[in-house]
Amino acid sequence: MRKMDAQSNAIQRFISRMFETPALKALPALQKEEQVLQFLKQNGPQLQPLLASMGIAATADWQETVGGLVREIRSLADRMLENEIQRAIDVRLQFSFYPALSSGRQPPPKVREELGALCRRIANHPVGRRALSGSLSAALSDITDKYIPQIWERRKYIYVEVTRVQRLSLKAEECADLLRFTLLIRPAAYLHAMADRQLGPETGFAPVQEQALQRALHGLSAQLSATPPEIVRMAVRGALPFPGTRGLEAISRLTTISALRGRALAPTLVVDRGADSPDKSWFNITRRNAAWRGLDPRMLDELYSIAAENRW
Repeated sequence: MRKMDAQSNAIQRFISRMFETPALKALPALQKEEQVLQFLKQNGPQLQPLLASMGIAATADWQETVGGLVREIRSLADRMLENEIQRAIDVRLQFSFYPALSSGRQPPPKVREELGALCRRIANHPVGRRALSGSLSAALSDITDKYIPQIWERRKYIYVEVTRVQRLSLKAEECADLLRFTLLIRPAAYLHAMADRQLGPETGFAPVQEQALQRALHGLSAQLSATPPEIVRMAVRGALPFPGTRGLEAISRLTTISALRGRALAPTLVVDRGADSPDKSWFNITRRNAAWRGLDPRMLDELYSIAAENRW
């Protein structure tokens, strides 16, 4: 029993150290998890001497040792993830958009409880968990705070799509708040998606079929009873392809672009002299692949222009 406890403690120390390495320390929980799992997959048995030096004895079956490491990676990420979910809901969300979208009513207290329960449910689904990594990262970042005021000031394509086509009467700060909210709901679109044994880079971000989305919406309406149905609908519809989906809401399109950007955020990235700034580079590459990824190219063009003008 003591030997098993010592092995478990050694695994915990090893994974904790990996999570705190300079390259990973600033990343959110799910991105740390993804990076460490990828490192483990690529290096595999070559790690055995290092693990042995730390008191982690490899069993006759290497896969059994890997299983123990993977369980600890998931456990540590889950503990960090819980704090991030609470911070996103309790600190980042003000629900300032709620009166404008619910006939002047203020949000009931249970709206936060229901959203937290949904995020935890998503985190327990393999495809939903991958989708949550981008959405949560974006919601916790300053993406919405930077870009939405600029969009409102410019009053170009995205502003027109939100206020005149979708007909949302929102101030800039209310739209930014709404976007953070829809970001946290969007991963629920994948709750009925089947996970392959090998999760690919597009898992949780590839467009879904409308039939699958309707199955997800049916259950979400009950789970998010305190949220106006049209908000839930526009959030998960972000997982549908553009322009193939007729009448796809502007907020839906913007939510998915933000989630994808969130997945690629690298807080510690150092930009070389003469190189494009991170946002400018990302939007430039992504707008070239907009058709393939089912994204709105005109939104990406405008976001690219904003990033370039502000050197973001």
